[in-house]
Amino acid sequence: MTGRSYWIWHYGDYELFHNMKLHMRREEYGMNVPAFFKIDRPHLNIKFKKSFRTDFDGYMTVYLNGIGRINLDGHFYAPEARINVPSGEHTVEVSVANESGFPSIFVESDVCPSDKTWLSSHISGHFCPVGGDEAFDSADCRVEKFPFEYEERSPITTEEFCDGVLFDFGEELLARLLIDNADKNAELCVIYGESREEAFDRDEAIILESVSGRASYCLKARAFRYVCVIGANSDISALAEHEYLPLEQRGSFECSNELYNKIVDASVRTFHLNCREAFLDGIKRDRWVWSGDAYQSARINEYLFADDAIVRRTAVGLIGRAPFEAHLNGIVDYSFYFIIGLWEYYMAYGDRDFLERMYPRALEVIRFSEGRVNADGFITECEGDWVFVDWADMDRNGAVCAEQFLFAESYRVMADVAALVGQNGEEFRYKYDALRERIDRFYWREHLGAYIDSYESGKESVTRHANIFAVMYGFVSPDRAQIINENVFENDAVPKITTPYFKGYELDVYGKLGRLDKIERELDTYWGGMITLGAGTVWEEFDPSMNGIEHYAMYGGKFMKSLCHAWGAGPIYLFGRYYLGVYPTSPGYESFNVEPCLGGLDSMSGTVYAAGAFVKISFDKKHLAVSAERDGGTLIFRGERYPIKKNSPVILELKGMS
Repeated sequence: MTGRSYWIWHYGDYELFHNMKLHMRREEYGMNVPAFFKIDRPHLNIKFKKSFRTDFDGYMTVYLNGIGRINLDGHFYAPEARINVPSGEHTVEVSVANESGFPSIFVESDVCPSDKTWLSSHISGHFCPVGGDEAFDSADCRVEKFPFEYEERSPITTEEFCDGVLFDFGEELLARLLIDNADKNAELCVIYGESREEAFDRDEAIILESVSGRASYCLKARAFRYVCVIGANSDISALAEHEYLPLEQRGSFECSNELYNKIVDASVRTFHLNCREAFLDGIKRDRWVWSGDAYQSARINEYLFADDAIVRRTAVGLIGRAPFEAHLNGIVDYSFYFIIGLWEYYMAYGDRDFLERMYPRALEVIRFSEGRVNADGFITECEGDWVFVDWADMDRNGAVCAEQFLFAESYRVMADVAALVGQNGEEFRYKYDALRERIDRFYWREHLGAYIDSYESGKESVTRHANIFAVMYGFVSPDRAQIINENVFENDAVPKITTPYFKGYELDVYGKLGRLDKIERELDTYWGGMITLGAGTVWEEFDPSMNGIEHYAMYGGKFMKSLCHAWGAGPIYLFGRYYLGVYPTSPGYESFNVEPCLGGLDSMSGTVYAAGAFVKISFDKKHLAVSAERDGGTLIFRGERYPIKKNSPVILELKGMS
């Protein structure tokens, strides 16, 4: 019995096409902004092939996204013709070209439906398993139209002023704006704002557009809460068609601290808005895919949507087509996040096939990086590269220590992935060990109890970043981790982390060190500070010393700061990983631990989606209950270990908790 048909394509072309379209949408001050890093197109022409046997007479009708023809056993047929297929052995080949989209096929058939048993080749390459999506299960599906859904929203207030009308939609959206009842003789200036102040500032607002000559408009999807229409008459009306990716929220967290519940709500909304064809950084200004942001987003996603497809789409779009000629996004550290993220993806979802597909590309990345090391064997910034790490002052002379930890962790992951896909990873294990030894020799300063940023400048500058990675990726012993904690993390003389991006890593380390009190201090002051100021989504950066519209400025622009930035949704990860305490100990949660901790809370409850099964935790000062829809779990609490059996809750009555 044959399966059902769905659209198939050369693996990666779907992701590359939608990644390309995504990166063409950035706007600033009425101008389009092309990406400054490499963006790849899908292949122009593809050949699809399958050999099969049928024991009965059947048929096939082949639909193409593009132009081409069908070759069945040496006979050629036109697209959409009904082709009779007699019983016996057959080979079918479909050649497709598409100069503006990407070649793909849908085969309606009772003997050879289009599915992932087909092979494809980009003509000069070998045949390999196709890509496809079972959601595109009819010939009428448009694979070049990404499957967003839409929800109509009305403004909560409409305010007339001397020059026009201000619409407030009550919360941040990424939406198509529908304008009606406009004076078609008037020239309108439509100004979008994440804040009210931005929507009123024609000179400094990031996104604006002039329209005229019609009574009704449907404008492209943009981010806003407020829209100011200058030149509008009093009869004008506006609606928003909110554009979103329909993702099921599988993870949850609720606790006795109402501020934290508000932080979770803001983080969930922020993160969902930035889940699109791939993980975006922010929905207003950039609307690009950055590997460092995506790495954090994948961690957050594991504890919220647990949607493996968006992780794959993001990774494939980022890595692009061979050859690998420049660091991802042009940033040295971002290439390493791509590699490190592969193993974290595997642990979360157990998808070996994806690692097998990505291993050759990861190998290109590591070889490219090895070609950019200095005489001491450390990765450096070469012409065209950007050593980012974070928006922070640090000693960037020569080889920066934080980069070396990411380089070393990439070697460790390459060794594990190589072994998984049947390759010899011993080379990478040797290089990992050797690089670790060199990092300690060149960067560790015993008298400072810390890793310095650069050994080449002679400054012996200490920042938190390299030391965070040293603990986060397990490069140091527990004893050294405590030394770093005392000399760096507890040392107010070491500059503070200011972005939610690197605070995500810093608080991850606090979780590993069991310092939930320090996590809560940041939740109270940093995320809580934004919530206190009325934020419904999490900002790109927050400085509590600022006032008023100072909060909206960044990169030299009055409103350049993103007020809905994915990397700020890190509390979702923290609550799932260190409060609910759920994490895999083998790929795809075949085994997993639950180490719940209340921290400073009186009670909490939540769920984590463990690769197809929900794990539920309820915890207060009198009771702890853990249940799971799968075997393989272990509850670890107060030094004791309790096996978690499928659908058999573990309930502990607690005494002596303060």
